[in-house]
Amino acid sequence: MDHRHQSPVAGGGAGANASSSGTGTVDKPSILEGVMQNIFEGLSDKDEQVRQSMQMAIVKILETHSETAIGILNEYRLKNPKLNEQVVSLLLDCIRRVVGSDVTLPKTSLEKLITLAIEELTRSAEHVPHIQNPAQRILVAIGRNNEGCALVMDALQAANAESQGVPHFMLMQCLGQLAMGNSAGVVPHIKTILSQCLPHLGGIKQDHIKQAHAYAIGRCSEALMEEEQQQSVESSSCSTEISVAYDVLFNQWLHSREPKVCVEILQALSSMYPLLPKDRIQDQAGRLVPQILALYRRSVDRNAVTQFLCSVLKTNLSLHAQVLDANIDVLVSNLFDLVCVYPDYEKPQTVKGHYEVLRCFHLLAGHYSIKIMDTVLIHLRNNSERERIKSLLILTHLLNSCAANIESRLLQCIECLKQMILSERSVKMKLTLLKTIVALAQKSHIRDKEFVWFVVRHSCKYQKINQEMGSREEHANLVLSCENTLFMLSSTVGTLDELLKRELLNYLILLDYTEICGNLAKCLASLFAKSPHIEYEIAGEETNETAGGGAESLPAGAAGDDRSNGAGSVVKRGKVMVPTSETIYARCLALLGNQQCIKRCSNILSFLRYYYPQLNPALEQLWERRISDLMLHINQESSYRQQLHDFILSTNEFLTNLDDGFAQRLTIKLADQMYLYPMQMPHSEWHLPDLSAERGMLLQALALSLLQVNDVACIHTKIDLIVTTARQERLDKHVKNSEYEQRIEPCALALGYIARQHLGHLVKKLTELAQMGGRKHSTGFFSNLHFIKDTHKELETYKSNLLVIKAFGRIMDEADPLQSVPHLDDDIIMTFLMQQLAGHKDQTIMSAILQTLLSICHQLIVTKDELPGTLKQRKKIMETVFSIPIEMPFSDLPLLPVILKLGTDFIRIGASEMNDDTTRDTSGGGDCVDGGVIFEIACRNFFSCAQHLKMKFDSQEEDERNSFLAKHLNESLPQLNALVRVIVEQDASPSTLDLIIGILESWTRDKNSEVRICASHVFNNTLDVYIKSMRIGCEAPSKFNQTGQMLGKIVPRCIDSNGTVRQVSVDILQKTLEIACVYETLTIASIDASADWLKEIEIIKENIITDDSKQIYNLAGDIAKVIAQRISSFQYLQFCKTLLQSLHDPEQSSTIGASVVLKFFIQQKGSELFHAIPDLVKDSLLALQQCEVPRAKSGVLKALVALTKHHPKLVCAEMLNQPLPHNDHLIEYWHLVCSDAELTGIVLDNFLQLLSGASLHEQPSPDGVVSDRPRLASGQPFAIFCALHEMVPCKDIREQLEMRFADMFAILLTSLSSYTNLIAPIHVSALTTSPSQQQSNKSKFGFTPNKELIKINPCQIALETFQAFLTNLEMDQIAAVFTVNPQLANCTDWNGFIELLTPLAIGLGHQLQLSSPQMRQLVNSLGKYIASLHDGQRVAAVGLYSRLVPLRPNVELSNCIIMHLNAALSDPNAVVRGLAIQGMGYVGQLGELEATRYSEMAIAALLKGVDDTVSDCLINIPLESMRGLSSILQALPSGRVESFHVSLAIRIRPFFGNYSLEMREAAIILFGDLCKDKHDDGSSSPTSSMEALREQLFANLFPLILHLSETDAPSICSACRGTLQHVCRLLHAPKVIEMAQQQLADEHIQFNFSTFVVDFVKIIALELSDHIQDFIDSCMPKLRSQWPEVRSSAAIVIGILHNFLVERNNQTESVATKISVLLKDEHPTVRARAATALGYFFGDI
Repeated sequence: MDHRHQSPVAGGGAGANASSSGTGTVDKPSILEGVMQNIFEGLSDKDEQVRQSMQMAIVKILETHSETAIGILNEYRLKNPKLNEQVVSLLLDCIRRVVGSDVTLPKTSLEKLITLAIEELTRSAEHVPHIQNPAQRILVAIGRNNEGCALVMDALQAANAESQGVPHFMLMQCLGQLAMGNSAGVVPHIKTILSQCLPHLGGIKQDHIKQAHAYAIGRCSEALMEEEQQQSVESSSCSTEISVAYDVLFNQWLHSREPKVCVEILQALSSMYPLLPKDRIQDQAGRLVPQILALYRRSVDRNAVTQFLCSVLKTNLSLHAQVLDANIDVLVSNLFDLVCVYPDYEKPQTVKGHYEVLRCFHLLAGHYSIKIMDTVLIHLRNNSERERIKSLLILTHLLNSCAANIESRLLQCIECLKQMILSERSVKMKLTLLKTIVALAQKSHIRDKEFVWFVVRHSCKYQKINQEMGSREEHANLVLSCENTLFMLSSTVGTLDELLKRELLNYLILLDYTEICGNLAKCLASLFAKSPHIEYEIAGEETNETAGGGAESLPAGAAGDDRSNGAGSVVKRGKVMVPTSETIYARCLALLGNQQCIKRCSNILSFLRYYYPQLNPALEQLWERRISDLMLHINQESSYRQQLHDFILSTNEFLTNLDDGFAQRLTIKLADQMYLYPMQMPHSEWHLPDLSAERGMLLQALALSLLQVNDVACIHTKIDLIVTTARQERLDKHVKNSEYEQRIEPCALALGYIARQHLGHLVKKLTELAQMGGRKHSTGFFSNLHFIKDTHKELETYKSNLLVIKAFGRIMDEADPLQSVPHLDDDIIMTFLMQQLAGHKDQTIMSAILQTLLSICHQLIVTKDELPGTLKQRKKIMETVFSIPIEMPFSDLPLLPVILKLGTDFIRIGASEMNDDTTRDTSGGGDCVDGGVIFEIACRNFFSCAQHLKMKFDSQEEDERNSFLAKHLNESLPQLNALVRVIVEQDASPSTLDLIIGILESWTRDKNSEVRICASHVFNNTLDVYIKSMRIGCEAPSKFNQTGQMLGKIVPRCIDSNGTVRQVSVDILQKTLEIACVYETLTIASIDASADWLKEIEIIKENIITDDSKQIYNLAGDIAKVIAQRISSFQYLQFCKTLLQSLHDPEQSSTIGASVVLKFFIQQKGSELFHAIPDLVKDSLLALQQCEVPRAKSGVLKALVALTKHHPKLVCAEMLNQPLPHNDHLIEYWHLVCSDAELTGIVLDNFLQLLSGASLHEQPSPDGVVSDRPRLASGQPFAIFCALHEMVPCKDIREQLEMRFADMFAILLTSLSSYTNLIAPIHVSALTTSPSQQQSNKSKFGFTPNKELIKINPCQIALETFQAFLTNLEMDQIAAVFTVNPQLANCTDWNGFIELLTPLAIGLGHQLQLSSPQMRQLVNSLGKYIASLHDGQRVAAVGLYSRLVPLRPNVELSNCIIMHLNAALSDPNAVVRGLAIQGMGYVGQLGELEATRYSEMAIAALLKGVDDTVSDCLINIPLESMRGLSSILQALPSGRVESFHVSLAIRIRPFFGNYSLEMREAAIILFGDLCKDKHDDGSSSPTSSMEALREQLFANLFPLILHLSETDAPSICSACRGTLQHVCRLLHAPKVIEMAQQQLADEHIQFNFSTFVVDFVKIIALELSDHIQDFIDSCMPKLRSQWPEVRSSAAIVIGILHNFLVERNNQTESVATKISVLLKDEHPTVRARAATALGYFFGDI
């Protein structure tokens, strides 16, 4: 692109040459200057995007024409000294971008920029950050390289010299920035700059100038130090200057009262001090340290002072450490005071200062460690907590950083720490101690157990937090930190392993540490995983005397006192005490019992996995398997509990085989540890959790271990221990008895486990307790006075009795049945149970007794074959059990499931006895139980409670009560089903079935849906059991007379509102039919493979659960069909009457379902009911009048109408005379008429005849006066359409509709158009109102208005009729057309109707085929409406004709349609003309022969239509004409229409800028179609039409590109894309064509116009360079376009094209001026893009 450098916007030299050549063109600098001034003014725009675009334009111009543009910018700044600060800031930012980029600027330009930046930097004596900061960045950016740095430094030095005094503070600030950015370039100039600054330092008074100088000198010092470090050579070139400056800063400036200035000075001094001469450093060291320490007493930032002090210390200690000897005491003391006690780690400055002080200690520790440690020890014994914390922080830091320097004083520190461990109370102090302990442990300095005790003890939570010692969050943080520290010490610090093993094992068996046993086990697991053995250190007497006695050396309250109770469970090795392995194992078993603490259980199991060698090394394989199973089931409570029991049993058995005394020793250990789980927790400072679960597990483990023990004394002792434990459980009158029951449950369970091996001992013990609890009180005189009630004795008796009951039940569950059942003959325990059940009202006792009785029954059922015995007083027990009242407030409802289960078991026991002939004859036979009575009582109790269930609640109390009822009823329902099963299995006869159904009948019809659900389930279960148990043969009856009645009662439930009831009821219906089949045919229907009715019922059961009511009632018909097939004829009447009685069911859906089933049943079996028709009709009509459910009425009416289908004509005539609108009965009757094909044909023919010549709306008045009131539909035709509206949807008349399709379609289509914007007639002649209407609608005018009729929309009726007509004929594609516009019936014009014509015609073409006879009939039928007097009919006919043309009909249809359309071109109605124009536009889509034949006629009509403008017409005729011409151009050969190409292109060009979106789109597409099939091989003459068309191509190319920017109009973009592709093909530009195909062909690819237009215009300018000026001329008008996108894009395009312009011309200045005008456009985007365009104009693209 070398030619671009010759353009007027190229380099300054080219511009100068052009100017001197005398060609008469405008001088370029003047153009650039004017443009840049406009851009500079645009920098003050309010819009951020515009300002950014202005900046980008300036940056481009500066980069391309750097020297000239920089000169203009400098001149502009000089002419505008009072320029807005914002503009100055933006200008400086532009310069910063240029110098910060990779653009290489000439030296002269850099000098100008440096001068400008320094001027702006020093213009104001005050700090102006938004100007001075960009100027400073410019200088720093230029100084990045050495050459630029030299220029900047020279300028800065010159500026300093010119000031002849104190330099500007920003110059020094800039110097400091340069020193940081390019230290190598600044270092050579530092000496000179310091020499210039030093004379004036003493005279500076202002703080901000001092701050700037200090900053510059400090950064320069850092640069010098960095340079020395890189060169590894000490340099003293600037030491003298640095020394002078140091004196001024330290002696004069440091006294400033401004904190920020002092901070900057101190930071500078920190950097300067190492650069001072060494002799001066040594001379001043003794005096300097006190001076620095004195600064702490001033209001100066301590961090800066400490930083300076650290620099001084580091420098002096590296030179000669002894120089600080005189000041070390004061220094250490002051540093100690500076230590931050509670550093806030969210504040970086605070933390930085804290660690800076500690760094000073670290530096001093290398030479003065003893002094520091002595100070630390003194402060560790200080009474002040803050002082002690400071000491600990220093000690911890020194341990972590330089532990070797302080080893000589560590032993004293450790002894001091031991005392602090026992005495400190503050949480913060303890946290600090913990950090110190961790540091000691990491350095292997811990050998004492006191530190372990501290970490373990404070892992526990306090019972009550002392807020004075720390907040709740701080206490929690301490606990968490100690837990983590303990595990860290166990897993990482190897030197503490043996100490931790011994100590943690001791803590594991102490009560106070129970809460942290999980963490202790975790740590022990880590320790024993390293080494499974314990090393016992045998301490000698001398060691004991010096160490203080080993474990006894621990303080009171630490570990010694806690271990006193467990002294018998430890192994002593010298003075080292370790618990025995059995003790640890017993402790772990108890702790594993609390499954809620999953984490603790997991840790304990992990510990046991590694601890097994201490117990027995042979346990490895067994425990590996068992512990893995426990870990696998740890989240499943029941499985985990069983696995734990198996673990205990297998371990005990395994170890007992190896050691006979192990089990007994383990039981002793378990018993000895009962004190670890007290029922009432002792008073303690530390939190102790509830240990009931652990205590229960301990008792269970004791019982399981006792199974391996044979010592009778031991057995009795442990049984007494368990009983005593249970009786010691606290029972308070304020505590629910059920809670006490839960507490003694582990005791009862343990006694049950013991019964597996020692049943006799247990029964004896329980008998003694029962005798004590059942003993009656004294009946003496004084015992009846009851002055004082012995509550304690009653509670003890209650606890003893409950234990006996629960334990006896557990014994019956766990013991061997063959051993436990004989003990039932013991009258003591059974009498005790009956006595307690009869005399107690306590629910806990009653529930326990019932559960015990269940266990007894279970044992009796299991052993009935081996031990055929009977339970004494069985009937009395049942009477007592079922006499328990289940009434409001249902407090005893939880007992109901157990009561029902007991009834089932007792009936089962009685049945087994009755089957034994010998037992039946005994006296015990009179002690049987009546199952029917039990079932009735059970149902009453169960369903009475279920009636109180609710679906909605008014209060929280009701919700809770409902949940309570639902929970226990759900538990009782399976037991009720089990009770029914036993009763039916005893006697499977129809009488038993009648008994149960009679009890359930009232409950199956209850209003409460929950009651119906439960009753249905019980009913279904009854039939299921009955089918399995019924007898077939000579003993069974031959008929089942209950079939009709049972079916009539269950059918309403099949249509119940509840889905569950429906599904279960269908199952009941199936079972009823199966029972009838068995009795009547002696065959089982379920095994009959050919039984289709069973398959149908299965389908019904699958679908009946749906919520769709229509589908449910359809299934009701299927139910009626199945019943009609299977029921016997003698059951018909009984079934129908039962169904009619069901119309009064409380459920509405059931009433409707009964009527539906009745209808279908009569339709199928009505012929066999001729003898009962009078009674049925009479009963049906009576039910119809009394029924209150509308849908049920409809069902009954359908059942009656089914008997009158033989008289269609009379019924149809009656319907035609009924008032409008039709009611429900009449609608149903019209549907019935449609079932007769012959009658339907007669009615349809009559309707067509009446409608063919009738006017569908009232005619205007004959005087010609136009009325404002809405037009009314004619009465008689509208009544016919209302009738058709009801008839047409019926499927039965489809054949009749097909026979009359053409006439029906034509009348419906034209009527739909005619009924648009009509209202229903006010009254209909010859119509009478019903009596009810006459009574309710009378008015003072003496007539009855039909208010319902005027609400009907005639267009809606016609539309629905049309849709139903098409749907009935299965023309779904056409019918779907009318669903596109839901508001079609409410339209006030034909617009909605016209929109439907195209899909309607397409649907007709697909459904009928264009060459079919039906289509010819339809076209002919529509032809008679072309000349109709009614506009609506003409619109419909012409509209459909116009939409049929593009479907390419055959010759005959085409001729008919085109002739009719040509005739309609002169119609007075503009809508009709527009539709005809649209039809003519489709001529090009006809076949080749037809298109050629009618092309001239169509083109003439369309050319005429371009000029046919009607403002208020629904159809835009010019638009349709252009669209039609496009269609014809695409279809016909180019030669046939070439004659009008150029003229058409000229005529449509104005439409490119039309306000209408559609007009612009059509014009653009039409121009593309003109160019589509053209081919230019370059041989055309200048006078040919192709050459003329090329002129239009060049004129329209860039307007099309500009309109491509209308992103808000996707259709315009799409049209421009297609047209541009056609236009580009005619250009002799291969790259343009290629890019157009790549970027514009695929519309699915994301298109970015901003990027595309730049690249595309570049290529066009390169390949069509001869036409660039023509392109610019075509874009110039678009600068005034009404669309902002087009205006802005035009500016961009012009800017790019001018960049490629080869020769200058007179329009250059005007173009730049016009683009500059857009900088003030009202639209921000235009202003922004105009700036970008100017950047293209002058810049390099």
